[in-house]
Amino acid sequence: MGRVDVSVLRRFKSWHVMVVNCTFRVVPWADVLYAGDLQWWTRYGAEAAAFEGEKWTRDETAAVRYGLRRVVRRDGRGLCREHAAVHTGGNSGFQAVNLAYHFGARRIVLLGFDMHRRDGGHWHGEHEGMLSAPATHIEVWKREFAVMAADLREEGIRVVNATEGSDLRCFPQASLVEALKC
Repeated sequence: MGRVDVSVLRRFKSWHVMVVNCTFRVVPWADVLYAGDLQWWTRYGAEAAAFEGEKWTRDETAAVRYGLRRVVRRDGRGLCREHAAVHTGGNSGFQAVNLAYHFGARRIVLLGFDMHRRDGGHWHGEHEGMLSAPATHIEVWKREFAVMAADLREEGIRVVNATEGSDLRCFPQASLVEALKC
């Protein structure tokens, strides 16, 4: 994460910014915070309460307990086209991309979607006190994203992965500035 200057996001005012999980610490001015799991909200909900943008989850208990907006979880692969519902893909980043689709995004830039365990895990650091995904889970996630990528292309939605060193290869890759310009 330290390699990326996220302040560049503010230069592109036409873009809406959604952060996933602990990335709200890095981009506290984002428009939306998404975290799918009750466990994450239980651990970070008090800290995330100060986040001023919209807060979303797919977990019913978390939505009630923390006053969050909620999308419904549906079983399935790829992009969930049902209004206000997401497929999980096994991770909150996948769900956030599905939510961006429901928000009407026609272009999506991914940042922090490294999809590997090198350099200590998550791009924003490990979730304190929580089990982080082993490499075997990440391999499954990449396969799920590949299915979603095909669905998004079919819908005419352009997705670019601006995560330096990412192992998620189903989307075109570019630097953050180049991705935001496209």
